Amino acid sequence: MAEMTTPERSPEGPEPPRKGPDLILLRAAAILLAVLGVVAMLHFAASVFITILSSLLLAFALEPLVQLLGRKARLRRQFASGIVVFLFIAVLYAILYGAYLRAETFLADIPEIAEKIRSAPLVERLTRKTREVSRLLTEAGQHISPPAETPVRGKPGTQVVVQGGQSLAGSILSGLGSVSSVLFSLGFIPFLAYFILADREPLTRRTRELFPEEHRETVGEILDDIERMMRKFLLGNAVIAAILSAATVLLYLLVGLPYPIVLGVVSGTLSIVPYLGLPLALLPGAIVGLVSFHSGVPFLVMAAGVILLHLVSANYLTPRFVGGEVHLNATASTAALLFFGWLWGGMGLLLGIPILAVCKCVFENIPTTRRIGLWLGD
Repeated sequence: MAEMTTPERSPEGPEPPRKGPDLILLRAAAILLAVLGVVAMLHFAASVFITILSSLLLAFALEPLVQLLGRKARLRRQFASGIVVFLFIAVLYAILYGAYLRAETFLADIPEIAEKIRSAPLVERLTRKTREVSRLLTEAGQHISPPAETPVRGKPGTQVVVQGGQSLAGSILSGLGSVSSVLFSLGFIPFLAYFILADREPLTRRTRELFPEEHRETVGEILDDIERMMRKFLLGNAVIAAILSAATVLLYLLVGLPYPIVLGVVSGTLSIVPYLGLPLALLPGAIVGLVSFHSGVPFLVMAAGVILLHLVSANYLTPRFVGGEVHLNATASTAALLFFGWLWGGMGLLLGIPILAVCKCVFENIPTTRRIGLWLGD
């Protein structure tokens, strides 16, 4: 019988699996590539994500009205959702039209206000100082930098292209792209919000069925937590913005600031922006008051009133109407505002905190990422 031979084994045995620093580096590289891919996708498909997220937030805010109408009027959910979305669009149009009528005079006077601001003594003094500093820096740079090359005849010189700056509306809606993309997205939001409201139960059930059986209960809890948190966050901030707007309008009327209704509504709405609300709320009144007040007393009274209203909102109104649903620390919130503001412009500033709050809610309910969720909390 022929002898059976086995392949010789190396004295060191089979090659052990890769461990240690190599595996850690591979995982880190994979995570980095995944993060970069997500960022690229968020950037190039900004209009899609902004439209979907805005529709979800609108659906969360209108859900209680749909439930109330369906329970009181005994309507099917599809009809109740359509009525609520239609009424929301009508009320929003009426508010925007009324605001435009109130702000029409202010918008017409903006060139005159800008000219007054440029000719104000304080602004002129700051402008002279800035120009002087710029001149000194230019002269210092000329002494440090090498001399410029003399252009050769027939050889084209360096061309300087000056590009115009972006308008305010363009900065706010920069993530949505062109005007046609903005109109397309705004037209899609009500329809998408309606479909989310009308198909809420099937969508929730199908979302849970995407995951294995043992994880469906956790997914359901996460979805319920997100919906409850976003609803209270949005409705609470809407109530706080209305209260602060009314109080700021009265304050501007008392100090004699021009255009009190327009500036008061803008200041009260900006005051609810997390961590940046106080300087943003002071900005509209400070700009117009700089050229309207002839003494510093009304200006100081106005600034002190806005600061007091902001403190009352942060310490009493926010805990009362928003409560403890959104627990985010200042570092994570500011980083989210910076990142999404850079990524999507003004729309990123509006959606940054809700996105971070949803991520925190998801991380806290998953054992492997619970530490990240706890770190994002306050």
